[in-house]
Amino acid sequence: MAKSRLKNIRRTLGGETTLEGAIDAMGKEREEQVVERLGEFTDQVVVIVKKLQDVVERFATDRYDELQESARELDELESRADDTKEAILDRLSMGGVFPMHRADLARLVGSMDSIANLAVGAADRIVMRKFSLPPEMNELLVALAQADMDAVEALRAAVVAMGTDLREAISRAGKVDKLESRADDIFAELYRCMFDMDTDFKTFHQLKAIIDRLENIADRCSQNADLVRHMALEYIENE
Repeated sequence: MAKSRLKNIRRTLGGETTLEGAIDAMGKEREEQVVERLGEFTDQVVVIVKKLQDVVERFATDRYDELQESARELDELESRADDTKEAILDRLSMGGVFPMHRADLARLVGSMDSIANLAVGAADRIVMRKFSLPPEMNELLVALAQADMDAVEALRAAVVAMGTDLREAISRAGKVDKLESRADDIFAELYRCMFDMDTDFKTFHQLKAIIDRLENIADRCSQNADLVRHMALEYIENE
């Protein structure tokens, strides 16, 4: 019965080749919708990392009275981003034909979400308790937050390019690696300064948690760029 129905559909659409073309077109349309939502989600992640940059700058300039409000705003931004993430995953779970594998798209969504989680985690550690750092370390913290911002913006460009030009996505993904390398250099310098500090146990571990999360943001951007690059290379023949 099913085979007979399929034959009727093929005959109506003009044969096997036309049916396959129609299915491919529907799959491509669904994929474009998901990639578009993924771009919106990536925009939200960029805003979250930008807000973290503000938190770091306020901490570095001893504007402690503004930190709690910034952390609260970050939580709200992450909550809205979670709604977008869930909408994308729900769309993928509905099934259907996608030129790109649904699992690859879902993996990219989850990995982008981890960047937002790291940003919120870094802010939470900053506002946990007040402490001051030497000017040199404050400058390095601000520089590391800026490197994270640059990396996530470059990643966003690569993700957006997936919807229009996979070769451009590959090119833009390569730029993220260079920015992650810059973040690694700042991270190493911060660690050297941290071990040279004469400070108490609580401050040391709080600072370490902040530095680690800031560095992990750039690392995760690089991992996401690798995923974008691999997906683009796998599906580039379907363009």
